[in-house]
Amino acid sequence: MNAHARAAASSTPDVRFSWNAMEVDPDPAGEAAVAGTGLFFDETLRDGLQAPNVVNPGLEQKLRIVDHMVSSGIRAADLGFPGSDPAAARECLEIARHVAARRHPLSLGYAGRTHPADVHAICEIAHQAQLPVDAYVFIGVSPIRQYVEDWDVASIERTIREAVRSCDREGVTFVLVLEDTVRCTPEVLTRIYDVAIDTGVTRLCLCDTVGVAVPAGTAALIRWTRRHFAERGHAMALEWHGHNDRGLALANSMTAHALGCARVHGTILGVGERTGNASLDQLVLNRVLDGGGHHDLMAIRAYAEYAEDVLGVPIPQNYPALGADVFKTSAGVHAAAILKAHEKGDTLLKDAVYSSVPAALLGREQDVLIDEASGANNVRYWLITHGFDSGDDALVKAVLEKAKAGRGPLTDAQIRQIIATVQ
Repeated sequence: MNAHARAAASSTPDVRFSWNAMEVDPDPAGEAAVAGTGLFFDETLRDGLQAPNVVNPGLEQKLRIVDHMVSSGIRAADLGFPGSDPAAARECLEIARHVAARRHPLSLGYAGRTHPADVHAICEIAHQAQLPVDAYVFIGVSPIRQYVEDWDVASIERTIREAVRSCDREGVTFVLVLEDTVRCTPEVLTRIYDVAIDTGVTRLCLCDTVGVAVPAGTAALIRWTRRHFAERGHAMALEWHGHNDRGLALANSMTAHALGCARVHGTILGVGERTGNASLDQLVLNRVLDGGGHHDLMAIRAYAEYAEDVLGVPIPQNYPALGADVFKTSAGVHAAAILKAHEKGDTLLKDAVYSSVPAALLGREQDVLIDEASGANNVRYWLITHGFDSGDDALVKAVLEKAKAGRGPLTDAQIRQIIATVQ
């Protein structure tokens, strides 16, 4: 570090804090009562579109995205930022009217700052669409944000009070969204939480805005927050909004869901600024695999594939459940087990023997490849699933020899050509 950097560092107060270092005792009985009962809240059309690599789709495409949300079992979503500009406000209104016209069972949320103009823009959507709307009103609260923005806690308290009053006057539900909650001290949160109690706020979103949290920190913050309101006899529904900078957004969001957050936020394919948000499709996948929810994995797959196209975000080959390679194997020992399961006539067994995600739930199948790493069972599996005699040893040998001599898996056309030559 040079002299200038040292001087700059020494003049900056220590504004670093993280709930990752905190320990808060659990409430087993209370947590068990609400575990896994919350909704997933789709942020694709708001936070998801803030990423520079994501294409901002047209209105008709956004309406189709809303349709896909509902088909997938999503029942609440943030549908835009109407205060950002007049064009955004018009789109947000059209989306609300689309939900009403289709009679979609979707709770509507719109985002805005505590700025009066943003709050008014959200309220206008509710009035013009004649629908209940949740105003997700956000403000940064962490010491580092306060220092950079030259804010103090008193000014934060004042702006929250003003925003709540505005929503109350307009008859719109207010949701207090605390940006960077994970890096906000208990002392500051105590003051802000007491303002929420005093103004009658009943919904609060805790945010891991820069993706700093680990699951233990997520749990500590949620438990401490819940205890704070319980001790004061104030009912507060908590929500969780997480980012993926440390690769932990999914784990943190699942922790929040397990601890009973009323809504857990995510975006399709995890799109969003920097490294993205928690992946909504992976949240849904895990909930279905754990036996909960009313979600449709076939519909989630259709949603993701549509989003891949209109948002310009390719699904990686190894992306959980949806990637092209996730149900493929060329290893001989894996192929042998899959073949034996197939011969028992049990699709779920075949899906489970070398995968934790049932391919059939996504309209897919186990795909056994034949390449230089394969054994005879790879060939037999391909033959039996394509209607050929898997007991023809000469045929198996011919296909395997061709695979061992090449690089990469044989295509179906190549295998059929070998079969034609042998026969």
